[in-house]
Amino acid sequence: MSAPLTDFRPEFRDRLLDLVWRQWTCAGLEGRAESWSGSVVDPEALLLFTCTIGRHDQRLFDGVLEWLDVNGDFINVQRLKRIAKEERFSGEAVLRALAAATRTSASQAKWSGLADIVPEWDTDFEPLFYRSSGAELPVVREPDPVFAEYGLARDRFEERGIAEPFRPERTANLILRLRALLGVNARCEILSFLLINHAGSPRAMASDCYFFPATISKAMAEMERSGFLVSRTEGRRKLYQLVPEAWSRLLLPDGARAEWITWPRLFRALERIWLLVGDPGLAERPAIEQASALRRLLKDGVIDQLERGRPGFAFGDIRAHPGDALSSFFIDRLRSLLEIT
Repeated sequence: MSAPLTDFRPEFRDRLLDLVWRQWTCAGLEGRAESWSGSVVDPEALLLFTCTIGRHDQRLFDGVLEWLDVNGDFINVQRLKRIAKEERFSGEAVLRALAAATRTSASQAKWSGLADIVPEWDTDFEPLFYRSSGAELPVVREPDPVFAEYGLARDRFEERGIAEPFRPERTANLILRLRALLGVNARCEILSFLLINHAGSPRAMASDCYFFPATISKAMAEMERSGFLVSRTEGRRKLYQLVPEAWSRLLLPDGARAEWITWPRLFRALERIWLLVGDPGLAERPAIEQASALRRLLKDGVIDQLERGRPGFAFGDIRAHPGDALSSFFIDRLRSLLEIT
């Protein structure tokens, strides 16, 4: 007899791939008619999550390789490494292989910090891609030498011409647009945060934007001297905000608005859930054991990551759903989250 989590696996995979496809499509990747809107795309968090879920869609994964060749100048590699370390994303070997495949003579210094660390691996190669059934996708032609160096087996990468420069007029590409204007630095995340949240403290921005607090404080103190940023003190906190309308008219045309989602937290929570639900061995366990494994995962910070990553979403009290009743409750809550995200 099947169990709810086992039955949910194909739907969950498809929903995650759709979420990722839509964001990459918004950022300049051809492949889906409907692109992302409603919140700002976080390029580093999206790339890290793709290193895991993208292994279940080779066309998506290879499209991202092409996208990095076209738009990779606007990836903040230092922030990428900080997010990967702080949130502990699981696709380290895949990320390093992507960096090696992206590295060119012009971008040597940018990507070498990631690509030059080759993880240890056993003599057997790990397949890079999987079929929708969960089975390994075998190498049928010539293996790709770059990915082989990182212990990952795949056919040699071939470009398909599905990536183009990101479109700056899309509100969801705000961070990429700011980086093109101001350079790849913390000020882009600061402006994005303030445009959407209207005000914030350096500590809150450092936490949500994944920069050191000292970096944010220094940048904001300098930015305030431009006259486009003002501050006020509330108790022990110093809050900053943009001068009303000064930047909104420039960067959010026609009154466009976007929600603030802390994508590194949300994507890492979804990744952790996927690594449980997508595990082929899960189907061999009875429903009560599946629910027990899920309960342990949710208690181990996943609920907190979901709620802190997606403001306004409340997961609910898992104590009200004993035994394997938790699985059905969990699936309903996850569907609700993905529908509003």
